[in-house]
Amino acid sequence: MVNVTRTSSHRRRYLAVLLALAPLAGGAQEAPAPVVVGLAEQAPVGSELILSGTATARRTSMLSPLTDGLVAEMLVDVGDHVDAGQVIARLDAVISRHELATSEAALAEGQARLADAERRRDEAAEVHARNLIAESTYETAVAEARILAADVRRLEAEHARQREIVTRHTIKAPFAGIIATKLAEAGQWVQRGNALFQLVDTDVLRVDVPVPQSYYGDLETGAPVTVRFDAAPADPIETRLTTRVAVGDPAARTFLARIEIDNGDLRFAPGMSARVVLRPGASEGAQALQVPRDAVGRQPDGSHQVWRVRGTQVEPVAVRVERFSGSAAVLAPGSISVGDQVVIRGNEGLRPDQAVRIVEPTS
Repeated sequence: MVNVTRTSSHRRRYLAVLLALAPLAGGAQEAPAPVVVGLAEQAPVGSELILSGTATARRTSMLSPLTDGLVAEMLVDVGDHVDAGQVIARLDAVISRHELATSEAALAEGQARLADAERRRDEAAEVHARNLIAESTYETAVAEARILAADVRRLEAEHARQREIVTRHTIKAPFAGIIATKLAEAGQWVQRGNALFQLVDTDVLRVDVPVPQSYYGDLETGAPVTVRFDAAPADPIETRLTTRVAVGDPAARTFLARIEIDNGDLRFAPGMSARVVLRPGASEGAQALQVPRDAVGRQPDGSHQVWRVRGTQVEPVAVRVERFSGSAAVLAPGSISVGDQVVIRGNEGLRPDQAVRIVEPTS
């Protein structure tokens, strides 16, 4: 006799297993994921790169006297504009001038003695030629003239030295600029190395900009740039890149770009901030492989990946991003080819070889 109750229990368990496996069996026919795609293309490198910079003076110097002394005159003050070679301070040079006069008198005496010795030497030479004096007497006259000539050269050097000491009591501006700091007053004793003034060359300003290292190959000296000082944003300055410093900052991963600007009218000042518009590659029309920025996903290890469409399926492709430029990502060549379709919408949660359906982007 068949146990009807036991058979019914087995049937119920069998049906439960079939119902549990039904979703897994149906996954093979899941609907393709809707995605929006973009194209990889060879396009001009981003035409503008906007960065912040700071204006600095082309030259700044702490002006010190070349000798010790008492400050007699301070001829300029903070804010004064001075020309190259202009006298800006004098030290008391009374004693040095007396020493200069002494050396000048000694030099005149030495020159007179030398002239007399040369006269006697010449006379001895005439008499010696007629064999009227001894050879030793003539040689003595020649030697005396040589000794006095050497002494005159020593006195000339001493006189030149003393004249230079007097000159060094006058402090002159080595270049044109603005007196930024005044560090001494008349009546103060100063020594060599004690600064009297800080002189800043404001006729030419340098705007220094730290540029991301990925742009190093795209920027060259002479590239067009636009500078807008924050103090005058409505007055852009169109100029060119003066210097690209071929030394990077290992901490910030940047290199220095420098733009020199004529500031003869003193419209701007060192220390002002500026916005600098660089145009990498603009002078050569450089192009690079690019994909839409939204196509690039960042992996946990810091690498980047895109989903490339192959037929009706997608595959992950590791890419190396050289930089992001606006809405595009500039890629290193090799992994993606021009014309490849990459997913820019719906790429969250995709799986390798997953079926997809390309749709038009919604507004």
